[in-house]
Amino acid sequence: MLKTRVLTALVGIPLFLLAIVTPGGWLLALALSLLAWAGLLEFTRVYNRAGELPRIAANPVLLTWGALLPLLPYWEDRIGDKGAGTGLWLERSLLLALGFGFLWELGRSWRHPTRAVAYNLGLGLFAALYVGWLMAFGTRLRMELTPVNLSGWTLERGALGLLWLMAMLWLGDSTAYFVGRAIGRHRLAPALSPSKSWEGAIANLACCLLVGLIGADWLRLPLWKAGLIGAGVGVLGQLGDLFESSLKRAKGVKDFGGVLPGHGGVLDRFDSFLFSAPWVWWWLGN
Repeated sequence: MLKTRVLTALVGIPLFLLAIVTPGGWLLALALSLLAWAGLLEFTRVYNRAGELPRIAANPVLLTWGALLPLLPYWEDRIGDKGAGTGLWLERSLLLALGFGFLWELGRSWRHPTRAVAYNLGLGLFAALYVGWLMAFGTRLRMELTPVNLSGWTLERGALGLLWLMAMLWLGDSTAYFVGRAIGRHRLAPALSPSKSWEGAIANLACCLLVGLIGADWLRLPLWKAGLIGAGVGVLGQLGDLFESSLKRAKGVKDFGGVLPGHGGVLDRFDSFLFSAPWVWWWLGN
C-alpha cells in the first residue's frame, strides 16, 4: 500500500507542481477545473440513487457549473474584473445555473413524476459548492501575480502561496501518518476515521505550524500571521478530511474513487485542500 502511494505521488506531484508554477495561472485553473469535474463525478457515483424511489440524481446543470467554477477567477482576472469566487460573476452564473437547472428538472419530472426534484437540485448545489466553489479558491490564490524574488529566482506570489499551502498539507499529512503508526494510541474520531489518532493530529498541526513559520520570509509575512495561517491549515485540513469521512460513512463506502492508486479518488486526496485553500487565500489575497 505504501509503495503504491509513493509511486502515485512521484507521478502526480510533479504534474501538479508544474501546473502551479506555470506563469499566468491558466494551467492551474484548467487543472483544478478538471479535478473538480472528476470529484463531482465521484460524488454523484456515491450519492445518486437510481434503483429505488424516489429517484435521486444530482442536477447535471449545477454539477457542470461547479466544475467550471475554478476557471472563473482566471476569467475575471483576464477581463480585469476581480472578485471571482465571491463577486457578481459568481452570483450571475449561479442564477443562470439555477434557472437552467429548474428547467432540466421540470423536463425530467414530466417523464419520471416520482423524481425528487428538490433533492436533485439541493444535492447538485451542495456538490457544486463543496467541490467546485471551494476548489476555485485555489485559482483565486494563484491569481496573485505580483512577482516575488527568491535569491534570484522570480515566482508569482500566488504560485509561491500555493506551494507553501501544498507543503503544509503534504508534509502535515505524512507526519500524521508516520507518527500515528508509531505512537498513535488515542483515537481521534473512531466513528468517522478509525485510523486517525490524537497523536497524529497534533503532529500534523505542529508540522503545519513549523512550515507556516518557515514561509514567513518567502512571502514577506510577519511571523504571527505566518504562524496563524499554518495553524489554521493544520486544523482546517484535518477537519476537511473528517468532513469527507462523514460523507463516506453516510453511504458506507471506504473511498470516493480509485483514480489515484493508493490514495483513493480526487475527493479523497483533495479533501484537506478544499477546506484550507480559502483560509490561505483569505490572509494572502486581501
